[in-house]
Amino acid sequence: MQIRITPAIRDALAKVHDVPDNLRARIADITADGNAFTLKLSDDEATTLAELVQWHIKSDPATDKPTPETKPYDDLIRLIDQAMF
Repeated sequence: MQIRITPAIRDALAKVHDVPDNLRARIADITADGNAFTLKLSDDEATTLAELVQWHIKSDPATDKPTPETKPYDDLIRLIDQAMF
């Protein structure tokens, strides 16, 4: 699958820890696509990446929404879900 991601998501992916080598290679291969970027993943890789970044999401206690710093991870999970279903 190909997922169009924002620069904020691309930048956030560079900060994710403990990424398996196959996903690290996919992140390194993100290509520019106009004002966005394209991330290419298999279905299994997409599921793994969604689970991995979910651990990086922190919620603001006042709003129960992701903090501005972790919102790109939440956005990525939503894009993966849309591409899969």
